[in-house]
Amino acid sequence: MASVKRIVLLAVGGLLSASALLAIGILLVGHFGRTEGRILGTTALLAGYGLLAVPSTILLDQGRSRRLALWGLALPALGASLALAAVWTNTPSETLGKAVGTVTAFAFAATQASALAAGRRERDPTSVRRLYVFSSALAAIGAAMFTVLLWAQIERESYVRLLAALVVLDLLLVALQPILARARPLGVLYRLLVVVEPDETVVLEVEAPDLATAASRAIRTLERDDRRVLGLEVGERTSARSAERQRVTSGSIRP
Repeated sequence: MASVKRIVLLAVGGLLSASALLAIGILLVGHFGRTEGRILGTTALLAGYGLLAVPSTILLDQGRSRRLALWGLALPALGASLALAAVWTNTPSETLGKAVGTVTAFAFAATQASALAAGRRERDPTSVRRLYVFSSALAAIGAAMFTVLLWAQIERESYVRLLAALVVLDLLLVALQPILARARPLGVLYRLLVVVEPDETVVLEVEAPDLATAASRAIRTLERDDRRVLGLEVGERTSARSAERQRVTSGSIRP
């Protein structure tokens, strides 16, 4: 997974660099014709859809929400393929353009969900978890409404206004999640060593009011990823505020 993440990040960086260099070269010394435009468009599209796939590669690297991460990789790949077909087709059809818009809308929704999931922590408050569910649902609903707008060619102003309002609400919920996560009350941070099949040790740091709650949260987290817990050992216990200070100074503590 680490190698896949590195390859994707390097590929995106290379495509962004190639797009910029091609644009500079064409603008300064080149003749900007149809072929040059298609080449520039190709590199820019690949870089853009590659950026959409980055949060999913991070999620896979973390070993979490594998199904969501795979969707977050598949949709940008499909969107890039359709967009490239439109760029290199002399007269792209209206159906192809609508297909590009549809897949891209759902790719954005999957990217949002993957990025938020990759940034979630076990000690996030319940409000953040609920906002994550609501924002992911709103993103999917917005993508579906945009698809209907494309294919049904709805011209009612009220429909467009409703879609825009949902987008604004979704952006608000996305912005609130890191704010509420940072504003959470700090309690006791338990360091747990959990043994999972096949005899693998996973280190988790869980913030909870007591040890039983911390152990329960750790087990639920691993079981959600389809990992069977064989045993659990308690390490050192520190205050969450001290852990935050230690994370800032040494970077040795990871949730």
